[in-house]
Amino acid sequence: MDAGSPDEPADDAAPTRSAGSRLSLLETASVPSVQLTSAGRIGDATAAFASLTGYERSKLLGRRFAELLAGEVPALDVLEAGNRRTPLSTTCSLRTGAETVVDADLHLDPPDDNDPERRVTAIVDPKPSLARSSATQPELTYGRTFEALADAVPDGIIVLDSDSEIRYANPAVERILGHDPAELVGGSKVEIIPPRLRQTHLDALQRYLETGERNLNWTYVELPGQHSDGYEIPLGISLNDFVHDGDRYFVGLFRDISPRKEAEEMLTTKVAQLESVAYLSRYALENADDDELFRKASELVTAAFDAEYCAVLETETTDSGDERTAFRTRAAVGCEDAFLESEPVSTAESLAAAACADGEPVVVEDVAADDRFDASSLLPDGEYHSGLAVAVGPAADAWGVLAVYDDRAREFGDHDVDFLDSVATILATALERRRYERRLNEAVRDLEASNERLEQFAYAASHDLQEPLRMVSSYLELLEDRYGDRLDEDAEEFLAYAVDGAERMREMIDGLLAYSRIDSQGDPFEPVALEDVLDDVLTDLQVMIERHDAEITTEPLPTIQGDSSQLRQLFQNLLSNAIEYSGDEPPRIHVSAERDGDRWRLSVRDEGIGLDPEAADRIFQVFQRLHGTDEYDGTGIGLAICRRIVERHGGEIRVDSEPGDGATFTFTLPATEP
Repeated sequence: MDAGSPDEPADDAAPTRSAGSRLSLLETASVPSVQLTSAGRIGDATAAFASLTGYERSKLLGRRFAELLAGEVPALDVLEAGNRRTPLSTTCSLRTGAETVVDADLHLDPPDDNDPERRVTAIVDPKPSLARSSATQPELTYGRTFEALADAVPDGIIVLDSDSEIRYANPAVERILGHDPAELVGGSKVEIIPPRLRQTHLDALQRYLETGERNLNWTYVELPGQHSDGYEIPLGISLNDFVHDGDRYFVGLFRDISPRKEAEEMLTTKVAQLESVAYLSRYALENADDDELFRKASELVTAAFDAEYCAVLETETTDSGDERTAFRTRAAVGCEDAFLESEPVSTAESLAAAACADGEPVVVEDVAADDRFDASSLLPDGEYHSGLAVAVGPAADAWGVLAVYDDRAREFGDHDVDFLDSVATILATALERRRYERRLNEAVRDLEASNERLEQFAYAASHDLQEPLRMVSSYLELLEDRYGDRLDEDAEEFLAYAVDGAERMREMIDGLLAYSRIDSQGDPFEPVALEDVLDDVLTDLQVMIERHDAEITTEPLPTIQGDSSQLRQLFQNLLSNAIEYSGDEPPRIHVSAERDGDRWRLSVRDEGIGLDPEAADRIFQVFQRLHGTDEYDGTGIGLAICRRIVERHGGEIRVDSEPGDGATFTFTLPATEP
């Protein structure tokens, strides 16, 4: 904004006053002030400003504000450039309609961010000596202007001299600090400064008077004030100084920022509590030691509450026959190690017992005055004023209690209760998970032992059965060789049945032996090219393929880590089954492979007789057949061997089929990274 020559009012200088504008308050308080457009023209003016300058208000609107100034005011240019977001204070000389000059303090408020017109509010405080001599303002004095404004604002205002003596205090001071303004005037400013900061203030004031050096930001600073009742109040303070009749004065404008500080403190506390909960959750997953988890939880809770004592208490049953609950301290912060080693304490009147009884959090704001509880039995020596306890686990079967105590009077809010309850939930979940893990591990060990015994039995039984079976087969052959010509037709039929049964028994025993050896006698895994495995299988089945006029097509197959001999058995069983159960038509079989994430999905699809979907799982069980031996050969163990081989390789196998629509056997194998 430059001080150019007078010209006609511009279009952008049209009045823009609104009921909510900053000028409304200044108008009510009779404060000389104007509202400037972005072009530096007067868009609005208070009656007090018109009276001070001697111009009619209508004559002021649209004029350049710089025309009324005797000399340049650089602060106006700073605001116009948009480089300032905080108020500015300076001095100016104001021309009046009576061709006199009024020296004044000029206060400039930058435009609001949401004001599209970017209007600046300028407040003019005339110097007392000249303001009183102005012909256009016989009754307006510096005192009236300042006090009218000071009485209207909700913030506290105090004027000091260079000796820190209070010369003025507005009514808001009493509302904020509890001091009667009339009693403050004439006294020292140190009365409203906390004792711990008084000397620092006096030293800083003296240094400023001697050197002009400021030890803090005068535009805005946050410092505590001393309430008349003796406690501190956080204040947001803005400072300035001025010279009048050769003496230096200081103006302080301040407001109570307690609500904001409390909100910030609560937010900080909640964030810290959430971080503690997140950390403890990870810790519980990564550490299997219960005592270490309890210790870490106690430390985090103590730090989050800045409390004196925190403990994790485990319930124990008693033999006393009464209704008291025994508690053993598993972990604690704020006590000697010897206290942790003490015997369980039985009590029905403790804070912990109450929390454990109904599962609801229990808050005590004054331990000494609350006659519901006798806390001494579960607490180490010390003075405790307040406490909070929550159950660890469900009320019907609580594992224990998490409790925190403080030696100060404090109110535990809902967020405090929620935090402690979250920590207790983490402990309960970890304990429950570890109980299940222990049970699962025990079940796995039992199952492994059972499977091992079963495999040993199957192997031993199969091995031991081979010798008598060979004897039976040998004597049947001997009987046929020596007495075959003496047997009648029925005897020959009976003998044939016996030989066939012995042969099938031998096949079943061989299959059972192969099944039992899959895990115990398999080869170590190594890279296996499945295409080579399939080629070998097709060679082995060449006679069967030609006899059934089978057509087998394949897609490219991967290389995986596995047992080549077992994978060969897997493909041989699946392909021979597909050929065997092809029905009346020549077998048409297709082998394919598809990558599925970290594994390969392989399929053997045929167009044979299919099977009932309800039997899709049963066919993989040992000695389970869907057809009699008079229809199809087999022992009923081939697909069980397939499942065992696939599972040993870390995969799964299934069949998708409908009667008459063929069958697709699909199995997965882990992929080998290149």
